Order: sequence, then structure tokens, then C-alpha cells
Amino acid sequence: MKCRVNLYVTILATTLLLAACGGQPQKRQESVANLVFTNGRVYTVDEDRSWAQAVAISDGKIVYVGNAAGVQELVTRNTRVVDLQGKMLLPSFQDVHSHLAPGGVSYSDCPVYDLESKEAVLNEIKKCADENPTAEIIRGTGWTIDQFDGGHPPQKELLDAIDSTRPLVFGDADGHAFWVNTAAFETYGITRDTEDPPGGKIEHNPETGELWGTLHEETGMKLITSQWPAYSDDDISQGILYAQDHYHSLGITALQDAMVKLEGRTETRSLPAYKALNEQGKLKLRISLALLWDAEKGMDQIQAFKKARRETSRGRLRVDMVKFWADGVVETHTAMMLEPYTDKPESRGLMMIPRDQLMQAVPLADAEGFQIHIHAIGDATVRYGLDAIEAAWQANGRRDARHHINHVQFVHPDDLSRFQELGVGASFEPYWAYEDEYITRFTLPRVGPERIRWSYPIGSIQRTGATVAFSSDWTVSSANPLLGIETAVTRVDPLSNTGQPFLPEERIGLTEAIAAYTINAAYLNAIDDMTGSVEVGKYADLIVIDRNLFEIPIQEVSDARVLLTLLEGEVMYGSLGDL
Repeated sequence: MKCRVNLYVTILATTLLLAACGGQPQKRQESVANLVFTNGRVYTVDEDRSWAQAVAISDGKIVYVGNAAGVQELVTRNTRVVDLQGKMLLPSFQDVHSHLAPGGVSYSDCPVYDLESKEAVLNEIKKCADENPTAEIIRGTGWTIDQFDGGHPPQKELLDAIDSTRPLVFGDADGHAFWVNTAAFETYGITRDTEDPPGGKIEHNPETGELWGTLHEETGMKLITSQWPAYSDDDISQGILYAQDHYHSLGITALQDAMVKLEGRTETRSLPAYKALNEQGKLKLRISLALLWDAEKGMDQIQAFKKARRETSRGRLRVDMVKFWADGVVETHTAMMLEPYTDKPESRGLMMIPRDQLMQAVPLADAEGFQIHIHAIGDATVRYGLDAIEAAWQANGRRDARHHINHVQFVHPDDLSRFQELGVGASFEPYWAYEDEYITRFTLPRVGPERIRWSYPIGSIQRTGATVAFSSDWTVSSANPLLGIETAVTRVDPLSNTGQPFLPEERIGLTEAIAAYTINAAYLNAIDDMTGSVEVGKYADLIVIDRNLFEIPIQEVSDARVLLTLLEGEVMYGSLGDL
């Protein structure tokens, strides 16, 4: 508690000092404004982290940042003037790792997110099955391992009791496992004798050897997704539009969709839908698509990636990133660790992409000018990712590539400084960095007390000078940046505000947390020259929040609400008249 109070006092003192410095230089461009915000607390997130009172916008770009008196020179009878009455104005938030298309589509299937118990999940699945009696398959997403007895993956018999006549296929919220019924195994030809695919796992009953009911990781789930009914381009387009509205309501205008496939039957085959929406003018987000590297294919797939980049990158849609889904998750012992799991000493985890292939493919993608995006949970995978990027620099020469490693749940102390040394971004989901049941029941027993110390080392990496940016991994967890900001500063559950801070030495300040969702995220999204801060010449991608985050107790940050979201000065969420 003492640390938390002292942190708040420091933030408040800094805010009051900035507020007192009313003589900041004004910034303007010769222009007439069509929209002006005045009498606000404008936190610019510029290099000096300066504050202002007013912002003027013309033709979608910022033409003035300064005090309320100076902006009057840009006001004409045709200018819309909005009095913020002390509300906070910020650059809009950005997300460097999300699953926009599949997340949106999942809400048109049978979503079982955020339910309190196994019983609630089963009731929702039964409801979906009953309401769709003629559907060929019932599929959905959102269960979590902590909802089931003993923390074991759920069994097929639970779904068999609901419907044994057709496949029921339900993905977990993390995107690393399928829970299926017997009919699904039979329909898609999976038996107790089916071998585990490379990088995947078919769960078996340890006593009988019978199929348990879960398939783990991309190659395991692909045993079904390669055969199930395909999602149409229209299905995916509608999902994107649903998710786009959700993101706007949270103040987000730019993101990376972290898994886009060029072929297949899942909702991740989203490139045609994105392309069509962009051409139709319906894409109201700045989106970078991360094309998924397929470990089962050779190096020739880079040619298809180059073709997709050439044919699809236009305007707000950027297609020049390659995603390497390199390992799994700790809960199922599929994250790759440097040392064996504490509770399963015969295993160090799984690599979805063999290390040798990673070391070859990353330099190849870098040589073709692609940005690298690596999923890495275990400390071994983080090291291998850093090794692969270092190999790319050695082979191709160093460039302004904005490569980054995402999740970064465990980092060996020897590797902390390598992010800064190699110019590699570290992107975290800060909302995961508190001591919840996943940590106490599924992480600590797996890795032990010594390794848990290096879990989500946000502060340690930030202090090396490396670029730290934030993300949500939506729909794995909430996309709300305010939840992530509060958690990054407190390392406590932002909803209950109870419990001791989880590794308090890894906390960062409010200034740094906001930057991680704005200018730093814009840097990893390769659009920091046009967005990410409130500066003259940049696009008016802005948000208004109902309170100044620097003037409230840090535990109330997640209670704040986004009132208005602008993209290039156009209202995406909220109303100018309601401020």
C-alpha cells in the first residue's frame, strides 16, 4: 500500500507541475480549422510528454496544439468548437497483437466467453445446440481451463451429453486448444491411434489411452479445421465490422491482426475480406496484417506473402508482416522452456516451428523487407526469437524493421538486455500481469518459484531502453487499454483491486503505460510518423476520456470511460454534442 500511495503522489505532483507550466510554446500550421477542441487537458504524448489546452483539426489532420487563446486565430464561423470542460484528450490507443477477424466472427458462432463456471459454459453450449437443430456443426470459443475439475482439459463426454449426433467444436479463449465431442472425432477421422502432429498434441486418458476430448496447438486443431465447413468471405467481413465497432468504443484506431492465413477453412483466412472492406471504404481502422508462417511448408511460401503484400497493401491496410507462432502456453506444458517443467520434468514444452526452421525463415523474411512478429511464451522461445533476429541482422544488415516479440511471459535474465541491443520491440499483454488463478494454479506449479520471478518482466525490459508496447490478444482477454494501463502500473487485478502486487519491481509508471498503448504501439505498427501523439501534421486520431488519468487514484483508471473516438477527425464512436 505504501508503494502504491507514493506512486500516486509522484504522478500527481508531476501533473500539477506540468499544469503550472502554461507558457509552453504553441504549435500551429497556417490553416483554417474545421474542428477545434478547447479547454481540455490535452496530453500530447510527444517527445517531451507535454500538455496543452486546445487542438485544431483541418481536413483530418492536426494543425494546432497549444493554449486556448492561441487557437482562436483558426476559428471561423464554419468551425465546430467543442468545449471539453476539463476532460482529457489523448492520441487514440493502438494494439500491437489482437485477433480482430476471428474475434469478431466468434461472436456470430456460439461465444462462451467470461462465464463463471463449467455449468454456465455447458448451459450456453446446450442453448446454442437447441437453437440450431439443423446446423451441420456447432462451434464456438471462450472456455478456460480453470473452469474445469482439477484444472484438467475438458473431456468429450461433457459435450456428448449435450449432442452426440453432430460435431461440437469449442476453442479455448487462448486459441491454443479445441474441446470436441465424440462425433467430431468420428467425423474428422481422429482415433486413439492418430499420431500427434508436429508441434501439436492429442490429449489421451492416461489410464485407458482413449481420446480425452481436447486437441492442442495449431497443428492439433488443424486435424479438424482442415475439414470442417469453411467460413465465407461474408462471414469474415461481418466479423471484422463487428469487432471494428467494439474497438472504436474502447478508443482504439490502429492494430495488428496477429494471425492471417492465405488459405484454409477458418476465420483466419481473412485477407480477401480485409481487402474488400478496404476497397469499399468500410475499413475504419489502421490495420497491419501478420501473415502466418506455416511450419509444414517450405521457404517458398515467402513468394505468396510477397504477392499478398503487393496486391493488398493500400491506404489504411498494411500487409508486410510475417507472424511466427513459435510455441504454446504454460498451462498445457506447450510453452518452450530452457529447463524442464517443475511438475513435468520429462518435458520442456513444444516448438510450433522448429528452432532450425525459425533460424532460417526469419532472416529470409527480413531479407524480403517483412516485419517480424514472433509469438513467444517460454524463455527458450524468447531466446530463440532473439537469436533468429540477430541472425537476420548478421545476414542482411541492420535496418529500421520494427521486429517484435509478443507475449514475452518468461525471459531469462541473460536475455533482458538483448531487446534493446538488437532493436527488438517487446510487446506485452499487461492485463495478464497480476496474480490471478492462472498464475497461482497453472503457472507457478509448472515453473516453480525461481522462474516465476521473470514472468512478464515489463519494468526490467523497459528500463533497458527497449521499446515496450502493449496489446490485448483479444479475444483471449479484454481489449480495453484502460484495464491494461492500470495493471501495468499496479500489477494488481484492476477489477477487484485486491491482493498483493505481482512482482511489484516490474511495475512501470503511468506515463510509460500510456506511451505503450500510443506512441510506442504506433512505432511497432510502423505509423508513428502519422499517429500515436497529438502533434501538428499528424492525423487527428484522437480520443476524449471522461477524466484526467493523472489526477485520479491509479486504482480508478480502469473505471474511466472513452467518450469520443476520432479517426482522421471523423467520429467513430460517441458524439461531439455529448461532450
